Amino acid sequence: MVSQNTLFHGKAQVYADARPGYPDAAIAYIGSLIPDGSVIADIGAGTGKCTVPIARYGLDHRCTVLAVEPDADMRGILLDATRPYANVTVAAGTAEHTTLPDRSVDAIVCAQALHWFDHDAFLAECRRIGRGERFLLVSIYNATSFDSAMTMRRESAAHGDGNAAVSASATTSSPSALGQTVPAGVHPDDAADIGVSARHFRETAAEFFDHPTIRRFPNPIRYTRETWRTYMDSHSHSPLPSDPAYPAHRAWVDAIFDERAVDGIMIDDNVTMIASEHIAIR
Repeated sequence: MVSQNTLFHGKAQVYADARPGYPDAAIAYIGSLIPDGSVIADIGAGTGKCTVPIARYGLDHRCTVLAVEPDADMRGILLDATRPYANVTVAAGTAEHTTLPDRSVDAIVCAQALHWFDHDAFLAECRRIGRGERFLLVSIYNATSFDSAMTMRRESAAHGDGNAAVSASATTSSPSALGQTVPAGVHPDDAADIGVSARHFRETAAEFFDHPTIRRFPNPIRYTRETWRTYMDSHSHSPLPSDPAYPAHRAWVDAIFDERAVDGIMIDDNVTMIASEHIAIR
């Protein structure tokens, strides 16, 4: 067993409650890449935001899911979330040491997680657990339109500028059921302003893939003040309520909501981004 506390330790419940899931069209697209009867590893599964819909898809396609998560808090909720799905097994492990058997999986899915992984060690582990001549690697990220605004606001505050621009939006134009393809040579962040999550997607797509296929899917989110607070409490960098810095964090979170909400609702034009590629086992 490989179990360790991560920066999300103590935040599993707010993560499960408030982090956005993934649209049905995005899950169907991932499923279309995976043959029936496959074994799918969900690495860095967290609380099961991607594991559960992939498992649900897998029930109809005779696929099994091996969900790997290092943090005990996150894994506890993952176990509860996947209990209804007989095709899911949960394992304590890291991206670099999954504890999965050699040559045991056909596809590896990483949801909102690839930027945490060590490049060489993770790909070596993928080649160890992958079977056949190649494995499918899929990375999925929710690229929130608020990341840029929050980053700019924090950087501005650090430099004493209280009038920083806080405008960012993610756009998509008439995507098909398979998502909108980002043309070759176009950075994935052209689909959304380059906030934190969009930057993670762009950088990991370049680092972990050679010639990825990129798709994007609209995934708008509506926040009330309470759901926005919970979402912001779920981040790795957010203080826990017991932290002396928490009141200032909550005031900053509320200020963003007050600036952006209309009639008590704040809308995030979130875009779900997917990179995929078949990678040779060599």
